[in-house]
Amino acid sequence: SNMRIVWRTTPGTAKLFLSGLLSLTLLATAAAHSEEWLYTVRPGDNLWTVSTDYLIRTDYWPRLQALNGVADPARLPPGMKLRIPVPWLKRLPAKARVLSAQGQVNAAIAATGQTVPVNAGLLLQTGDTLLTGSDSTASLEFRDGSRVLLQADSELRMDVLSAYGPTRLADTRIRLQQGRVESQITSRTGAGPRYEISTPAATSAVRGTRYRIGMDPASATARTEVLEGAVAFRGGQTTRTVNRGFGTLAETGRAPLPPSLLLPPPKLAESPPVVMRLPVQLGFFPLKGAVAYRAQIVPADPFKALLLDTVLPALESENRGAVEVLTLLLSPVGSALPAGDYVARIRGIDDRGLEGRDAQYRFRFHALPGQDPEEDESRYIYK
Repeated sequence: SNMRIVWRTTPGTAKLFLSGLLSLTLLATAAAHSEEWLYTVRPGDNLWTVSTDYLIRTDYWPRLQALNGVADPARLPPGMKLRIPVPWLKRLPAKARVLSAQGQVNAAIAATGQTVPVNAGLLLQTGDTLLTGSDSTASLEFRDGSRVLLQADSELRMDVLSAYGPTRLADTRIRLQQGRVESQITSRTGAGPRYEISTPAATSAVRGTRYRIGMDPASATARTEVLEGAVAFRGGQTTRTVNRGFGTLAETGRAPLPPSLLLPPPKLAESPPVVMRLPVQLGFFPLKGAVAYRAQIVPADPFKALLLDTVLPALESENRGAVEVLTLLLSPVGSALPAGDYVARIRGIDDRGLEGRDAQYRFRFHALPGQDPEEDESRYIYK
């Protein structure tokens, strides 16, 4: 490995050489603004072995030399930290892990062509599709720690799951053919990693946020609601930035509508901090502008599982102002709830189908000894 590099320049190539040096300097400057991975040099490493093992191109080694101010590319002191811009790293296949599955959840596995029932712990790869039935939900975690809650009657395809070298940074591109997902995205800065959910009607791209996206094939309409951060929502060659507290929708082939303010959280009635029997009672006041409500039960870590997800219409009497408090009786799918901390949440749905901000009732469930779960098949009931 006693490689020597000799530069020969003639008057005709001097300009080319100088422009090459300038390009390397500009590349190093641009790289300094993107996310970086620190590689700890091991005995025997040199810039060529590091480039071969980790970079998308071996001939990136001069860039690595310029960025890190390395005097001798053939000799790197063990323990030295090499700065490597994330976009220079090789893309490796990554996997998504199923955290939970409630009800009828299946996965279409691309490699085998088989459809299999889904349990927690199943690993999904590029090309695989996750399918939830009615009254069924699932949660997924990606390489970088980002998570999604997949709601009932949904179809979610893993279009691209890849990681940047051995880092936890990832490119995650998933496609929602139908249904709804709620995402909690690990913050992204600089160039490189991206998280994108596409639908047949619109595509959302984000950097660090919490938002929901839905696709309704019957009306060929995609909807998004942003709870934290911002989302670039693209449809029909037009991109709209949707900020926190706003939502929009797009029909297939058309530009998204201008974002509008989401409904506020419904006001909750007083409820006990400890619940000892199912169903869970959730009292709330009618919300002006809501044509329907979505009620859910999630664990204290809300992106671990979705234990109940149901939509219910607003009552006719609400619109006449006669109802003071509505009480929902909520039973999780499967009617079993281990002791622990939970959140019942409810949000209004407006006349455009956009779902508003959640009101949250936090409670501890501690079943009375010897109590049988309720056999009531209905998931919710107005009392």
